[in-house]
Parts: sequence; C-alpha cells; structure tokens
Amino acid sequence: MGIGTSLMRRFLTPVLIFGCLFTLTFACFGKAIFLGEQFAYRDAAHFYYPLYERVQAEWQAGRWPLWEPEENAGMPLLGNPTAAVLYPGKLILAAVPYPLGARLYVIAHTLLAFAAALALLRSWGTSWVGSALAALAYAFGAPILFQYCNIIYLVGAAWAPLGLRAVDGWLRLGRRFALVELAVVLALETLGGDPEIAYLTGICAAGYAVLLACRRARSEQNPPRKFNWLLIPGALALIAFWIAATLTLAHYAPVLRPIVAKGQPSPRLPGSSLVSPIVAVCWGAIGLLLLSRWRRAREGGRRPVLVPMLSGLAASALLGGALSAAQLLPVFEFTALTSRASSEGPHDIYPFSLEPLRLVEFLWPNVFGTPFHGNRFWQPALPPVGDNVKVWVPSLYLGCFTLVLALTALRFRGGSPWLSWLSAIALISIIGSLGEYTSPLWIARLNLNNASWLGPPDPLDVAALRFDRYLRDGDGSLYGIAATLLPGFRQFRFPSKLLTFTALALAALAGQGWDLLARDEPRARRKALTYGSAFLFLTLSVLIATIPGRASMLAWLTSLPPGSSFGPLDAPGAFRETQFGLLQTAIVLALALILIVFQRMNRGSKLAAILGLSLITADLAIANARYILTVPQALFDSTPSVISFIQDYEQEHPSTGPFRVHRMPIWNPVEWQEDASDDRVADFVRWERETIQPKYGITPYGIQYTMTIGVAELYDYEWFFGGFRREIGGQVAQSLGVGPGERIVVFPRRSFDMWNTRYFVLPYFSNGWKDEHRGFASFLEDTTRLVPPLDAFDGPDGKAKEMEWVKTHDYQIRLNRSAYPRAWVVHAGRFMRPIQGLNRADRDIPMQEILFSNDPLWSDPTRTVYHPRSLAWLEQDARAALGSFLAGGEPSPNETVNVNHQQSDRVELEAVLDRPGLVVLADVYYPGWTLTIDGAPAPVYRVNRMMRGAAVSSGRHKLIYSYQPNSFRYGLIITCSALVSLFLLALVFFRRPIDSLMTENITT
Repeated sequence: MGIGTSLMRRFLTPVLIFGCLFTLTFACFGKAIFLGEQFAYRDAAHFYYPLYERVQAEWQAGRWPLWEPEENAGMPLLGNPTAAVLYPGKLILAAVPYPLGARLYVIAHTLLAFAAALALLRSWGTSWVGSALAALAYAFGAPILFQYCNIIYLVGAAWAPLGLRAVDGWLRLGRRFALVELAVVLALETLGGDPEIAYLTGICAAGYAVLLACRRARSEQNPPRKFNWLLIPGALALIAFWIAATLTLAHYAPVLRPIVAKGQPSPRLPGSSLVSPIVAVCWGAIGLLLLSRWRRAREGGRRPVLVPMLSGLAASALLGGALSAAQLLPVFEFTALTSRASSEGPHDIYPFSLEPLRLVEFLWPNVFGTPFHGNRFWQPALPPVGDNVKVWVPSLYLGCFTLVLALTALRFRGGSPWLSWLSAIALISIIGSLGEYTSPLWIARLNLNNASWLGPPDPLDVAALRFDRYLRDGDGSLYGIAATLLPGFRQFRFPSKLLTFTALALAALAGQGWDLLARDEPRARRKALTYGSAFLFLTLSVLIATIPGRASMLAWLTSLPPGSSFGPLDAPGAFRETQFGLLQTAIVLALALILIVFQRMNRGSKLAAILGLSLITADLAIANARYILTVPQALFDSTPSVISFIQDYEQEHPSTGPFRVHRMPIWNPVEWQEDASDDRVADFVRWERETIQPKYGITPYGIQYTMTIGVAELYDYEWFFGGFRREIGGQVAQSLGVGPGERIVVFPRRSFDMWNTRYFVLPYFSNGWKDEHRGFASFLEDTTRLVPPLDAFDGPDGKAKEMEWVKTHDYQIRLNRSAYPRAWVVHAGRFMRPIQGLNRADRDIPMQEILFSNDPLWSDPTRTVYHPRSLAWLEQDARAALGSFLAGGEPSPNETVNVNHQQSDRVELEAVLDRPGLVVLADVYYPGWTLTIDGAPAPVYRVNRMMRGAAVSSGRHKLIYSYQPNSFRYGLIITCSALVSLFLLALVFFRRPIDSLMTENITT
C-alpha cells in the first residue's frame, strides 16, 4: 500500500501535466484530429495550404523546389521565405498524405511550443507545476494559438523558448554548448519562414548580455552602488525631448513640402538616405568603444565579460546563418529585388498596430466579442474610429490567473537576472506592439486636415499627400525608432508580431510567480492577492454596470452601420459575449484567490497543483478553443467552378499555347454585409476557392496567375499592374454610368495583354468603378463575357436575375481577345540606359512608354504609341551585341515561336525565323536563368524591362531555359560546410563545456 501511494505521488504530476496538455489539444484541435477537418481562415487556407502543397509536389517530382511558374509570370520558390522549402519540420508533410500532414504540421508545432516553454522554465529551476502552467499559457494563449492561420509565425513561436534557453545558457551559465544550440535554433527559425523571430532573439540576447554585465560591474563595487534616483528625472527629460522633437518636425512640415514637390527624397526619417549612414556610423562607434574599454580593462587586470558575451552571440548567429544559407541566400537575392528593398516602396510598417483599448483582453477574454459563427465583434466601433484597423490576433488572452501570477513575479531590479530580463521583454514588446499609437504624432494625425498649426493640406497636392504619409505612419513611436536604429528591422513590418515575445515573457513570469507562491514568500503573496482582488473588483464593477446599461449599449450597437464581410452585427449576441467574458474572468479570479489562500494553508499540497493546472486548462479551453477554425476537407478537394469552366472552354476552344489568368485579388459578395451566416469562415473558403483567389488555383490545377499579392513581389514586375485614377468623360463615362470628369480606377491594360492573360476573373458588381478591388473598367474592351453568358439576363425578369447573380455569385469570367502569346519574335528595338537600384524616377518614363496603348481609359494624343509585338525595349549595353538581330521591320507571318514544354525550372521553345531576330518570352527575367540555343550556351537579355529575350539567327531552333541559381549553389556549399563546423564545435564544446569567465559573479 505504501509503495502504491509513493508511485502515485511520483507520477501524479507528469500525469496531471499530460492530462491538461491533451485536454487542451483535443479541445482546440478535436475537429482536425477526429473529423479530418482542415484549418481555415486567412492565410491558412488560401495562402499556405496551396503553397506548401506546391513545394511538396516539387519534391515528389524529384526536383529541388527552386522556381514557381504559376505566380507573377514566375517567381523563386526557394527564395520565398514563407515557403520554408528546406525546413526539416516539413518532413511531416512528406511522411503522410498532404491533407493530414497540413493538420499535423500545425498541431506538432503547438505541442513543440509547449515543450520548448517547459524546457525553458525547467532550465531556470522552476517547478514542474510552474513550468507546465507557463507552457500551457504560452502554447494555448490566443497570441500563439491563433498563429495556426499564419503558420510561419507559429513555427517561430515554437522555437523561440529554446532560443532564450540557449541564450541564458551561454550568457549566465557560460555553457559553450549553448552556442551550438542557439545556432541550430536560429537556423530552424529562419528555415521555418520566420527570420524575424531569430532577429528579435538576437536583440533580446544582446540586452541580456548588457544586463548581466551591469550586474557584474555593480557586484564588483565596494560598497555596491545604490540606485541613482536622479535617473528618474533624467528619463522624464529624455521623454519630453523626444515628444518635443517629434512635434517640432511636424510643425515645420510645410517648409519641407516644396522639397518633396521637386522630386527630392521624402523627409521620412527611417527610410531616408541620410539617416541610414548616420545610424551605421553610430553603431560602428559603439562597437569601437566597447572594444576599447575591453582592451583597457584587460590591461588593467580586470576580466570584462560584455565583449566575450557579444562575440559568442555573434559567432553563434553567423553559424546559424551559415546553416540556413542554402535557403537564406536565395531569399536575400529575391527580397533585394522587391519593393521591400526600395526606399520609395510600400514601407507602411504600422498596419496591425495593437489598439490601446485592446490591452484589456489580457484580463478579459473575448470582451469585444468574436466575428466567427455570427458577427458578434464590436471592437471596430471603438476608438480609434476611422482608422483602417487590422486585427493581427482576435484576442490577447493568456488566462487572467496567468496575468496575476506574471505581475506577481514582475521585477526590474534584484532577484534572479532572468526575471528582470523577462520583465523588460514583456514591457518593451507590449509597447512596441502598439506601433503608431505610441507616437506623439498620432494624436496630431487624427485631426490632420483641420490642424491649423500644421496647415491644411490640399488633397490634390501630390507632394502634400506624400509628406502627410510621413505623419500617418506614426514615426516617432517606439516601433518606428527601432525600425530606424536597427538595421533591416523595418523590413519585417507589423508591430503586433512582437506579441509572441509578450506572450512568452508573461507566461514565463507566471511560472516563476507560481513558485514564489509555493515557497510562501510573503511579498509575492501580498502582490498576488492585491492584483487578484483589484482585478476581481474591477471586473465585477464592469459586469454589474452592464446590467442597467444593457438597453443603451444595445441601442448603440444596433445603430452601427454594416461594414463587415462577417455580416451585420448581432448586437444581443455581442452583448452576451461581453458579459460572458467578464463573468468568466470573475469566476476564474475568485477561484484563483481561493487557491492562493489554500496554497498558503496547505504548503506543498498536490491538491494545489491539481487545482492550479486544472483552472488554467479550463480557462484557456473555454476562452481560446473557439479560435481554431476548421472546415470540411471536401471543400479543399473539390474542383473550383471557375477552373471547371476554363477547362471545358479550353477543350472546345483550345489556346495556341500556355496562358495566364488574372483574378482580381480581393472582393467578397456584397450581400455578406447584410446577411448573417452561422459559418462565415466556411463561406470564405467556398467563395475563394470557387473563384480561384490566389493561390487556390496553383496546386493541383496548374493555373498560372498574371498577378498575385503575397509577401513580396518583384519591384519591376509590380510596375506593370498598379492601378491609378483618371478622369473620364464623353461616351466612355456614359457607357460606365458615371458623370463626366469623375475619377475612376484604371489599370494599364496593355500589361495584362503583354503577359499572356487569356482569362479575367472579375467582380460582377462595379461599385461605381472607384474601388480598386472592383474597378474592372480596364478589362471590358476587347473581351467577351463567358460567365454569366451574355444572354443570361435577357427577358422580362432579366433585371431580377441579374440582381440575384450579384447577391449569390458576384463574379464574371471574360475572355481576353487581345492577349499576346507566351512568346513572339521582333526585329526592332528601343534602347534605354540601364536602370540601377529600386526607384521610381528612373523607371517612370520608360515604363509609361512601354505600357501606353492610348486606350479609351488612358488616352493622350500627345504621346506616341509603340507596339511590343513589333519592337522590344532593351538596355543600352546590349546594343552592340544585338545590332545585327534588330535590323527593323515587322515580323513575318511565317515566323513562329511555340512553347513545347514547360515545368518549374525548365522551358523549351521551338522558334522559326526568316531572318535574325529577338525571341521574347513573357516569363520573368530573374538571376539564375540560363539559355541554350540548339545546345550551345547563349546570353539571356532583359527585354521589356522584365521579360526574357534571346538573340536567334534565321531558321528553326530549339531554345531551352533552365533555372540554375548560383545563390542556391553557393548557399548549399556554405550550409554543408556549416554542418561540418557544427559537428566539430559540438565535439570541442562537449569536452570543454564551461567558460569560467562567463560564470564568474553573474549567476545571481
């Protein structure tokens, strides 16, 4: 009996931990596990599911997944960071059927996040119960759990705790092997598609090194230096200077506008050409200062640790980069050619800034309702009203008991160094996630048009609008300062991504808080009871206040205008959601306070551990399981209607070669704003698949899209397809039903023709032609509507049928009668000087010359119209080599180019020319593509700014384009070398595990 009792006590804790883990796993992923449903909503469905399936298709075909011809006339697949081509975790997708693998991939990384957080807490000596509580709060807290729909960030979050564990192992414990661990973690985060988490891990590590070095310096003082209270007014003065400097810059904005109007670089500080060198010089000066102080200290007989600490971290980061080089170098090559690398590109880094009012979600679950399964989400009606608010995660809830425990352990001085580290990470990351809302300019931006001290901008003044964007972006915020001072940080965008570190820090602090209570520390217990009681009082007060205020709140919610694709707001349902969230918090806090008192009275009791883990498990399951949204797998397996129609039409009217389809990126049926739905997420998937929203048509259907919007697009390719507004009049305005002189959205139609667009998939409802997602006026000329048929709405009830089509379908398919073939021959050329860098000024004139066709929507009698079917635009340095091939004249009807074979990394053409000429292929020009003509190597020319060209003599020839990127070849060599180095370092560090210099006087 005694042995049985001992075994039960011994195994009670692990059984309890695994029981809570499995309970939460099944609560959140039950439909995916038992019903075989697939993850849906946002990028989970239309982005990652077809993208990862495309990667697996390449592996199964026996090819390296290097290139993807289905998007944007071709783009690198390995170079796409979100594709995570070489991430070892993708072996899950190869081991089982893809639909099952897609589900297991998400679940496995959620469990990895739990295990990694558990390992991190255990490395700090936290009890099993405290570690498990923290791990549950982290992995199943809303900021991490919801990342199933953006899987690369879930992958990064899963590895992040192990990164911090390795950092602590090196900096605090001096474990040399931790550098190897850190390099592996950084490489896995990068290969998994989230290099930002690796970057932020490095920043956290550098801050920890400074913290530990300062602690050691204080410990060496005799007597130790006390806290300098003068730092507080100094910090306040620094904040006042920051606010004054930011507002002063805004005050003198009108002086700078004429500079912008003359085409000078924008005065936007983080992106300006002046600031970057200054920042680089400052960082260089800091590095030299550290080295100088380190050298003087060693000469003085001291043993400084900061430089060795940072050197070890830098070496580990370099090794991690080398391990991932096979994927990282192609990524660098690709992103360097995209708009992200352009100082004039779309650098709006502040979408997905966390609205300040949403901070209450750390305490109250679903207090603003949820939009799924009926729209009960009313947070968009709260300030900042009028902003284009984008929600990164629909909830911040980690458990209100977790919050109480985290605040109990929160401290910035004294105690274990990792507590101060975690506290700093939590504070800085949550402030950074607020994005533009921490900028002194944000309040000024709210009244920009009416601010007399700024000067009312003319809405038609392009220069003013360009400068006012400087204000709208909220520069001067903590996130903006980081984007300015930290090299490359601006490329990551989206402040709310910092919430991963907020969640990790708060969860880890909660685990420490549990142990402080378990050890019966009076100060910790007082703090826990104070926070818990205050939160309970606040929650009950708000909950009670909602009872008499129910009628007025319902009246206000009911009066809100519809504006969401989730349907009209269910005001009573939203009110119930708010009350339920408050009631849940009140119950959990009451039980938590009882548990804290019980734990004090029964110190070391197993029952306290059972109650604590059970409470956090039930709380998270009720609050957050609803955010895992799935749909039947059948929705992903059925052939979309648009694809079925195109396939049938091609059988009856076959094209002469490969073709592309342009599907306007984003629109939803208009009736969705007026009609409620019990499962709008399923509606999204069904609608987007039926109308082949990118990337749904890629795999296994092989649809090649003309233009898709993803993580990044080639800067020059985007130039072809950008919409703009133009005034129209006369018969064109009359035919479109708009008044003369009105401005509507126009696209350069020739771009779509040149890039071999045979079909347009467009909205049916135009919404006045002013919506960029519905303004399809440019696609009406020289096209034939196939779906719905032209006679579909004939007859006396035609108008009613048409309105019904708008409500239930709201799409059309048009055949482009002016589409160019995939390849053609020209004998004339126009040469332009080479364009260096990524900027508008050098491209504006030549690109307009290429794209201008003088169509009814973009007409200008003063411009010359050139015809890309008879001439090509080339760079000046190719003139000498191509002179004999561009003698001039129109191509002969006998000259043909056929695409005989096309796969991801290979294109075979057969060309017949009567005389020497240039064969133009409407595929993207990109580094790594090589060409052979009749087996002999030949140069690939940049034609029409982004197409491939080949100089071909008269006669019949076979042209073969092959993608063999040097970036992958060199990266693979570096990765293989790094793997060998990793193995050798592991052996060396295994024999010499500890660096005594690092551990001296800094572990407490």
